[in-house]
Amino acid sequence: MAGILVQLLISWVLLRAFEKQDLSALGLAPTNARVKDFVIGLLMPVVYFTVLFSALSYLGHNPYHANPNYTSKEFFVGVWYLLKSVAFENLIFTGAILYILIKRLGTTKAALASAVAFGVYHWFSWNLFSQPTAMAVTFFTTGVAGFVWALAFAKTASVYLPFSLHFGVDFVFSILFSQDKSLGPQLLIKTYEADPTSPGTAVSILMMALYFLGFPVLTCLYLKTRKQKSGNTGLFPASE
Repeated sequence: MAGILVQLLISWVLLRAFEKQDLSALGLAPTNARVKDFVIGLLMPVVYFTVLFSALSYLGHNPYHANPNYTSKEFFVGVWYLLKSVAFENLIFTGAILYILIKRLGTTKAALASAVAFGVYHWFSWNLFSQPTAMAVTFFTTGVAGFVWALAFAKTASVYLPFSLHFGVDFVFSILFSQDKSLGPQLLIKTYEADPTSPGTAVSILMMALYFLGFPVLTCLYLKTRKQKSGNTGLFPASE
């Protein structure tokens, strides 16, 4: 938590120095619209990936079941870790620096810069150097996610939606389903180590597209719908 407080202090200094703003520029104060965005941002990845992973397990004849050894302590420790981790990353990539970049470069260029930085960051955090294939895949997948998080900040003028989207995705992959073992056991695990069967080529390609690109596209559609309903473009209309 001390690190996050330091980040907030640095964010305040940057906003004051470059834009004569304070932390309110990050949309930290709760409003009805921001709380709604937060809840939707949590639900979207959980629902989307639950449906997708359930479909994949059905096609592979490898259903998920509740992990009998998973404890409530492991759940809350995992959630607390993710909360701190996501807050730390979002303050870097969808915080004061992104706000300043949007003001100076426009939304699209700023979001691309944030996406590139987010992708490269994961090379270091996941220690992928000397693994070129993993580096390329990670740069693409996390870069796309980083672009969407940045766009969510720009469109809503707040950190609420990018934070909840980011947390929701990490929650699905690190706690809910047995996809990422970095936090230990998951709540839901597959019946078999490997899928007994594999879907056909066409279905596999479709599922891969839904796995890597489906959720970013869904999020962008939500942002477009939200913009149309609210009748505004966030804090940065001149950048659109």
